[in-house]
Amino acid sequence: MWILAFNCGSSSLKFELLQLDARGLRQGVSHTGKVEEIGPNARAEFAAAPTPALTSHPEAARFALGWLKQTAPEPMRELGGVVHRVVHGGTNLWEPALIDDAVMSAIEQAGALAPLHNPPALETIRAVGQQLPDTPAVVVTDTGFHRTLPSYAFTYPLARELSARHAIRRYGFHGIGHSYMAQRWYELAGRQAQGSALITLHLGAGCSVCAIRDGCSVDTSMGMTPLEGLMMATRAGDLDPAIPGFLIQREQLSPAALDQLLNHRAGLLGVSAVSGDLREVMAAAADGNREAKLAVDIFCYRARKYIGAYLAVLGRADAIVFGGGIGENAAPVRAQICSGLENLGIALDPELNQASDGGDRCISAPTVPIQIWIIPLDEELQMARAALALLTPSHLAAC
Repeated sequence: MWILAFNCGSSSLKFELLQLDARGLRQGVSHTGKVEEIGPNARAEFAAAPTPALTSHPEAARFALGWLKQTAPEPMRELGGVVHRVVHGGTNLWEPALIDDAVMSAIEQAGALAPLHNPPALETIRAVGQQLPDTPAVVVTDTGFHRTLPSYAFTYPLARELSARHAIRRYGFHGIGHSYMAQRWYELAGRQAQGSALITLHLGAGCSVCAIRDGCSVDTSMGMTPLEGLMMATRAGDLDPAIPGFLIQREQLSPAALDQLLNHRAGLLGVSAVSGDLREVMAAAADGNREAKLAVDIFCYRARKYIGAYLAVLGRADAIVFGGGIGENAAPVRAQICSGLENLGIALDPELNQASDGGDRCISAPTVPIQIWIIPLDEELQMARAALALLTPSHLAAC
């Protein structure tokens, strides 16, 4: 079956047209593309001609569909379904679902919890639906994989009625990526989900860690919003909860200014004052910039601390899996994160860690009990598998 996956970011739109067999395996050639910096300066990486001014996600989606109909006319005629990634499903949309009015309403309601992501995703769903009215559409949420968190892991210690009134809880994010890394590891290691324990690290501009037992998420570092947890490109991650109130008073900040500070002026960028791009921060550190080195040290320290915490949560681990742009490509960062964990059964093979073939690979030392893997993310494939499970449930178990 041909399935078209749309992965909607706050200012970007990725898509992939791919063919899956009944087992959910890729067949033949896929057609992919991405629109960056949606707005007057939009860049469509897939189009040979100059990119028009794509000032909204619906315009970007329509442009992508036009390109696909020209580039892959036969697969588009045979299209069996469309699947959309939505960042936040709120409390009403945990499972992958065929899109109907109730699903659209749930996405809209959860928009208050993800105002930068859910509204453009909703607009994209509507635009694609208008262009492909006879094609069934599926939504997969990034929060959905974390629906299995136990109550003691997702409940914040606030007044119960306050949490209930405002749907305050740990939701977790990057669920599509974490579930893909786990499923791929089971395939590569020849293991079953049942009985396995994994720690997956999704490290990119946004970063999160997930503890996975028996194929289910049991804890994750991001919380009610994607701000909690690890240090990220421009997000602070974990903070003393009193700091925002302190800054509001001392700096006379509005709520919008505080949000800008914590989400867009903190993290690697905030500490280094160089960049939110770890490659640039590492280059500055190598040139002797002490603040840049401190930023790298904090980034690695916090990831290492979460690994230790999730070993305690799980009681043990069969493997630690790195994915995302940083997790897949930054060998020195992986080495620094894992450094000092030898007594816990975690050690890299330096040569395997430095080798770069771009594929799935085990990079742990041969003598340690906990494997360390690099598994490049394939969120579009995971989304397509979820769609296939809904569209042909007799052929494939739900992912």
